[in-house]
Amino acid sequence: MKRSHIIILALALVLVIGVGGLALYAEKSGILISETEGGPSGEKDQEENQAGASDTEGDGEQADGSGEGDSLGTDTAVSENEVVPFTFLAEKNGVLYAARKTADERDIDGAEIIPINSDLFAILGEDVYYVTPGNDEFAPELRRCGTDGNNDVSVTEFVSPLGSPAFVNGAIYSAYYTDADGGINNGIYRYDIGAGTTVKAIEGEYIIFGYDDAHIYYSEAQSADSGTELYRMDYDGGNKTKILDFSVPADSIVVDGSYVFFTAFSDKDQCYKLYRSPKDGNGNIDEYAFECMSGKFDVIDGRIYFQADNSVYCAMINGDAESKLFDLDEGSRCAFGFLSRGGLLYFSEQSDSGVKNYKYDESTGEKS
Repeated sequence: MKRSHIIILALALVLVIGVGGLALYAEKSGILISETEGGPSGEKDQEENQAGASDTEGDGEQADGSGEGDSLGTDTAVSENEVVPFTFLAEKNGVLYAARKTADERDIDGAEIIPINSDLFAILGEDVYYVTPGNDEFAPELRRCGTDGNNDVSVTEFVSPLGSPAFVNGAIYSAYYTDADGGINNGIYRYDIGAGTTVKAIEGEYIIFGYDDAHIYYSEAQSADSGTELYRMDYDGGNKTKILDFSVPADSIVVDGSYVFFTAFSDKDQCYKLYRSPKDGNGNIDEYAFECMSGKFDVIDGRIYFQADNSVYCAMINGDAESKLFDLDEGSRCAFGFLSRGGLLYFSEQSDSGVKNYKYDESTGEKS
C-alpha cells in the first residue's frame, strides 16, 4: 500500500510519550500559574513551530508516546484493563529488552537486543509485537516475533504511528491515516490478539496521544492549525468529549494519571513552556514556572523530566524540587525517550551524527 506524505510528516512530529504512574496531585504553591494569571496568548508562526518540533524529533520514541500504565512491565499475565504502550525499551521477568536498528545503535548496557528494525514494540507473553518504520512504497505494519527475532510474521498492515499503538483489554489499537487510497480506510483499528482478527473500530482521521483503561485521547487530523484541541472517546468511538482547547499549537503532549501535560511556544517568553490540564477537561490550564524548555519532556513515576538549554532537569509533579541532572554531550541537540527503572534513567540524545543511548544513575549522578 502506498504511503502518503501525511504519514511521513506524522513520523517526524509524533514522539514517544512519557510513561509511568502519576503521584497524587499536590496543591499549587506559587509553582503553577493559572492561564488566567499570565499564560501565553496569540498564535505562533506555523513554520517556526514546525521547525521547533523538528529540532526535537527522535527516531519515533514517543512521547511520544504514550499513554498510561507501565510500558516496561509487560509480564505474561497482563491484567484485563492494563495499558501497555509500545516503546523502545521493554522489561519482562527482570530482563530489559531493546530493539536494534543498526549495527551501532540501540546498544544499551545490560539490555537484551531483539533483532528487529523498530522503535515501537511491546512484549506480551512470549511474543514481541512491533511496528515497522515503512518506506516510500509500503505503509508501516504490525508484526509479531519471538524475543530472539524468530517466527517473524505479519499481523496487519493497517497500523500507522500516528500515536503509538497500545495493548488494551486483549487488543492492540492504532490509528491509520493516508490519502493514498482516497481516505476510505482511515480510522482507528483494533487487532484482537486472541482471535487474530483486525477490524476498523472507529471511522475517521485521528492522531492518538494517549490511552487509559476507558478512553482514547486524540486530536482530529483535520483540526485547525491555530491552536490545540484534544478529545477523548470510548474504545467503541462513543462519548466523544473535548477536554482541551488551547490557543497555541502544542509541541508535545503526554496523557498521564489525572492530567494532560503539553508544551507550547509562548510569545510572551519567546520559548516553550510546560502546561497541564485536568484529563476530564474540568479546571484551569496551569503553567509551570520552569525556565524556557526545548519542548521535549516526559512524566515518569510522579516526576517530570525535561530539557532546558543544554541540560536535563527533573521536578515533582506539582513543580516542586526542580533540580539539574546532567548536561547533554557536546554536539547533542536534544534528549528524549526517558524511562526510569531501579534508580537508572534511560534516554537517548540526538546529534548530527545520529542517536546515542545512555543511562543515568540518579543515586551517583553518573551518566554512561
